[in-house]
Amino acid sequence: MRNNLLILFSLFSLTTHAVGKLNVQGKLATYSMIVSGETTPLWLYAGQEGRWGISGKAPFLGIASFKGDFHVGHNISVCGHLEADYNSKHFGGYLHGYSLGIDWKFLSLKAGRHVFSPVFEHGYKGSGSFLYGSNARPVDRITIGIPEYTKLPGVLRRIEIKGEVSHGFMDDEYRGAVKFHRDVMLHEKYAYVRWDGGKLKPYAGLNHSVLMGGYYSNGEKIPIDFWNSIFAKGSSKLGGGEMTNAAGAHMGLYDIGVYYSNENGEYRFYYQMPFADGSGMKPFVRNRDQIAGLTWTSSKKGLISALTIEWVNTVYQSGKGMPDAYFHYTDENGNVRPFLVVLYQLEDPAFREDVMRKLGVENPGSYTKEEVEKYLKENTNYGYRFGGRDWYMNNGLYPAGWTHYGMVMGSPFILSYSQIAHLEPELGARETYYQLVGDRFRAIHIGAAGDFSDEVSWDLMMSITRNYGSYVHQYTGRYTWVETPSYFFKGGKDQFYGSMGMEWSPSKLNGLSIHGMLGVDVGALSKSLGVSVGLIKQFR
Repeated sequence: MRNNLLILFSLFSLTTHAVGKLNVQGKLATYSMIVSGETTPLWLYAGQEGRWGISGKAPFLGIASFKGDFHVGHNISVCGHLEADYNSKHFGGYLHGYSLGIDWKFLSLKAGRHVFSPVFEHGYKGSGSFLYGSNARPVDRITIGIPEYTKLPGVLRRIEIKGEVSHGFMDDEYRGAVKFHRDVMLHEKYAYVRWDGGKLKPYAGLNHSVLMGGYYSNGEKIPIDFWNSIFAKGSSKLGGGEMTNAAGAHMGLYDIGVYYSNENGEYRFYYQMPFADGSGMKPFVRNRDQIAGLTWTSSKKGLISALTIEWVNTVYQSGKGMPDAYFHYTDENGNVRPFLVVLYQLEDPAFREDVMRKLGVENPGSYTKEEVEKYLKENTNYGYRFGGRDWYMNNGLYPAGWTHYGMVMGSPFILSYSQIAHLEPELGARETYYQLVGDRFRAIHIGAAGDFSDEVSWDLMMSITRNYGSYVHQYTGRYTWVETPSYFFKGGKDQFYGSMGMEWSPSKLNGLSIHGMLGVDVGALSKSLGVSVGLIKQFR
């Protein structure tokens, strides 16, 4: 890693010396936090690139960063970024981020440890992107693509596109996390298209994230089928074929909406649907979960200059039916054995007959595929369709799921084990197997920001959630209807998260700012109060 950093910034320095003048901005910041209660209030540490650690409670945080850029003619620009942090409790001193990027016209290439957060623009005050986002520490990655909406040429000029491909590497063993990644590849990409209708600009986009490689729980290395993983195809390398589940672990996000602009600023309405597998990829059919919101960013400074109202619902997850049919039968020796049926296998008449024979029905060879499926649905799955319990941001092969140094790489409303361990250290039979334990929730969120004056700004975050945990913890297994005794989240647990922050930047102090934030959590998950105070010095 040190060699990569040295190469990147040596190239940056040589290039800037040869062709242009370097413009540099720097920042030194110190923060101190005092907390009373069970955990740190959520909005004191969420959405801050994981600098405070899994759940905050670090009394001191120091940040030193710089970024530089210069332009070569009209079409080429080069930028670099470096940030070193010191967290007095969780990480000590470490290199938080670094990158070197080159932009040519509408194309961009960036390499290093940098944030990948393409879903929302500047001014968004929501709870955070469900996928990607800035809740966890940056990942070492290479990103290439078109990061800003760009018009197509000629008669297609009304059509705008953007999209990027990013490939990263995670190796984040950390004593504060229940589970972590070891030599895991992270492949992410997105593609958006927008129609320029003047004030109205409707759009549609697709986001996709893949985990691949790493190690099984027994220490064996997980084979990598790179191309089948990035295109979400089945793989014989991982013990299956074209008809099995896709290679790697997958999360996706549909995103549709419309931009509207007038003299007051820009509005964006968005409707998003997360998915984790093939059943969840059927919008409005098996996929009934959604993130819906309206965000507004003012065209000028004022008492209120940004506002976001957001609704999040991830409870359905393709239904509560088991992912596949699963039952027990008694063999010829009187032994009780388990049997798993993946529905595509029912295309084979001999397999159908074997299934029905094991179930003990008369004339087992007389059933069609549809009749066998219906029988299994009614007799093993309580009438629910198979393919449910999608398990967002989690995967059986990757107990750490979509986390980095213990924090979820997406919505901070998804709960990690460490966030509720003070309430339920046992959390069912699988509490130590998975880092994330609460991916089913409903939430209402309001975020806002503005300026009291040219020197004083403010921001506000308020969220109400009802948390249902996860299907994989509600039941004692993925393929069972046996509920975990005294399941902690049964019936839902309500929680309020709130924060109010202010920043004073007096013009006479030449780039010096004082930042303060008050956070409060009240509810069934945590009751806590916290105050953060920071001193920031900007250099230009």
